[in-house]
Amino acid sequence: MKRLLLFFGLLLLIVAAMASPLLGADRLTQRAPSIGDSIIIDDSFFGHVAAFYSQQMLRQERHKAMLDSLRHVESRQPLRIACVGDMMLGVNYPTPMLTANDGRNLLDDVRSYLVGADLAVGNLEGVLLDDGGEPRYGPDSKNAYMFRMPERYAQRFVDAGFDFLSMANNHTLDFGVDAIRSTMRNLDRVAIVYAGVQNMCEYAVLERDTLRYGFLAFAPNLLMCNLHDLARGEKMVKMLREEHGCDIVIVSVHAGAEGPSANRVTRQNEMFIGYSRGNVYAFAHRCVDAGADLVYGHGPHVVRGIELYKGKIIAYSLGNFCTPVGMNLKGRCGYAPVLLVDISRDGKFCGGRIIPAIQSPLVGPKIDATGTVIRELQSLSRADFPESRLVISDDGELSVRE
Repeated sequence: MKRLLLFFGLLLLIVAAMASPLLGADRLTQRAPSIGDSIIIDDSFFGHVAAFYSQQMLRQERHKAMLDSLRHVESRQPLRIACVGDMMLGVNYPTPMLTANDGRNLLDDVRSYLVGADLAVGNLEGVLLDDGGEPRYGPDSKNAYMFRMPERYAQRFVDAGFDFLSMANNHTLDFGVDAIRSTMRNLDRVAIVYAGVQNMCEYAVLERDTLRYGFLAFAPNLLMCNLHDLARGEKMVKMLREEHGCDIVIVSVHAGAEGPSANRVTRQNEMFIGYSRGNVYAFAHRCVDAGADLVYGHGPHVVRGIELYKGKIIAYSLGNFCTPVGMNLKGRCGYAPVLLVDISRDGKFCGGRIIPAIQSPLVGPKIDATGTVIRELQSLSRADFPESRLVISDDGELSVRE
């Protein structure tokens, strides 16, 4: 008896699910069959049941095919990587210099470009440490720049959309090795990856959306991954490709002389206050030759030209991005662009855009409607890389000259 009730129950469910009457010509007028449809002409009850389930299976197959098609289209969409220069959001040593609302609004004007990218990368100019450390200079030393940010400021970078921060620069060792460890702990806490310090964090790997990204960072300073060692840089790029299976490799470089007049790429070793600051041109080319997909630079505190080399973008310096205290922001030192680089999933340059912004003390980067930094980058790129096929339009669009 139970089996009989179950049988009739199933029959009722099937009948309720069928969109057309069981008998009559109306069922043939729903739509014209398309290629791939199963057409069953059977006036029996079981013929209707078979036709119903055939259509259900066909819908499922079409749904799967549509999803596969969408995934295929998505896989062909370029990746957008947002690159910026130096960031030091405020200091707590020796005298606290912090901005309004504890720095929460410093990046509001440019946040959408960072959050809207597939990846956002930049340079952390200093350490995250609340107290202590071993200051490189005494608190009364003149012209001694030391950057120690509150540990809670790690969250500011998360809120702005950053995924990777370079630690390879001349301020990472301002407060000793313990301050470096504190910085690493705080970035780990907010799930931002980082690289650039020898024997501590030489590289980073991030997996996202079926892709594996590899990050490296170099500088010519003590304990940093050494910009002067070109062979080592080449080996590390290849290591990310071959040993870690990275699909995209991004290299950060902190190098070159500093100051308003240091805006040219000399293609030679550069010096600053008696220190060798490396040949950033030779190093960047060596990284691309080894398999890097994108190289972005910082360190001179001004922007430098952008080159397209072997189909890869090298941005030699993106200047100061968010350095609202303790920095010279006059003139070209205040240019703070966001460089958006579009690359295919196999690393080929597809286009991009320069978002023009300018800094002023205490307020962070603000969009510059006049596009001053775009004109600066146009001029420098043409002057320093006349052989490059990169084109920068007046509105900041990046393309390749035919």
